[in-house]
Amino acid sequence: MVKGGAKNVLVANKSDGERLSLGERWEKNDLIEIRLREKFHCPECGEEVVMKLGSKKIWHFSHLAGGSCQFEYDRESEYHLSGKLKLYNWLKRQGINPKLEHFDQQMKQKPDIAFEFQNKKYAIEFQCSVIPAEIFEKRTQTYFDHGVIPIWVAAESLIKRKTNHVASINNFLYLFIRRPGDSWNIPAFCPITDQFINLHGAIPITSRKTITNFEVQSLNQLSVEELLNPTEKPFAFLKTWQTENQRLKSRYLTSPRAWQNPFLKELYRNHLSLLTLPSEIGLPVHSSPNIETPSFIWQTYLYLDVFRQYQKGDIIYYSRIRSAFDKRLRRREIKLRILPVAGQRDHWYALAEYVFLLTKVSYLERIDSGTVKVLREIIIPNSIDEQIIAEANFFTKYQNEITESIFQ
Repeated sequence: MVKGGAKNVLVANKSDGERLSLGERWEKNDLIEIRLREKFHCPECGEEVVMKLGSKKIWHFSHLAGGSCQFEYDRESEYHLSGKLKLYNWLKRQGINPKLEHFDQQMKQKPDIAFEFQNKKYAIEFQCSVIPAEIFEKRTQTYFDHGVIPIWVAAESLIKRKTNHVASINNFLYLFIRRPGDSWNIPAFCPITDQFINLHGAIPITSRKTITNFEVQSLNQLSVEELLNPTEKPFAFLKTWQTENQRLKSRYLTSPRAWQNPFLKELYRNHLSLLTLPSEIGLPVHSSPNIETPSFIWQTYLYLDVFRQYQKGDIIYYSRIRSAFDKRLRRREIKLRILPVAGQRDHWYALAEYVFLLTKVSYLERIDSGTVKVLREIIIPNSIDEQIIAEANFFTKYQNEITESIFQ
């Protein structure tokens, strides 16, 4: 979607209120004849629209210049119209009866494509550029409130692939993330190449950089079941995780404003170095997409506020850990992400998963649902070389446990 220009749509109402969809098969001469005798109106705002039947662009209806259609954020590009049509026809080829640009009077919303499958209602939104998060969240919640499952499909151009398993995913793209079953997924599509891209899994490194598994396939190879319930694709990520986190820590220290960084100041006050943090700090967990702050930062806060206060044999109540995390949240030292499509899970799952992982790496022992026992001390390396060796040994020893924490 692009800002500026007239708003383009594929469906309009004729004078008698009957819908006419340019997404269906038409002969151009038939449409020209209809255009000569009919006036068309936007199904949403009621304003007059003009049928455009050019030879280079997708046939569409265009609002007159200067119109006041309230759905201004829906301005559509050729890329968007093409993608929407291809997804619509793909669903039809699978025996589904989708509705293109059907304005729902109850919701007061018009999904790009609406359809039903196995007694469930779905809405596909093919999004090609950034819209305000508030609009994204409102539209998503409206779908849920009316029993419709939204599937936001990102334009492939929004995804910036950095390496084989690393992508730049900003906060806007994180709005798309969903959790069918119990696995993270972002669907994307390119109407130019007809390729559907699934980003399986999300292991955030920074607020933007994320480890994920790219799956690219032709739209014709994709089934509707694969769109609705993509299969999780476990992949080797630990080496990438270690490498990217070391790079991130180095960037923190070499930043021109490092001396102003509150987190680095707190480390210094506590006689700690970013490059010699113990291996138990900065571990990936399944629900970490809920937390925008890098894992080595929020987990360092837990070490400072809780774990270093306890010795071997001591009992720690989970409420104490949760309270410490919540305090940092209130002070805005830990930031959360908004994931409107992903469902009910939140950041507390990430915290619980981290505590559980600490039991798997033999630092804590679970006593009951609200209590853990300290099994050993966390050792702070004396040098960077010592930390590198300790971390290599740690990840080798516990690679299965850490991997299981991601692919539950």
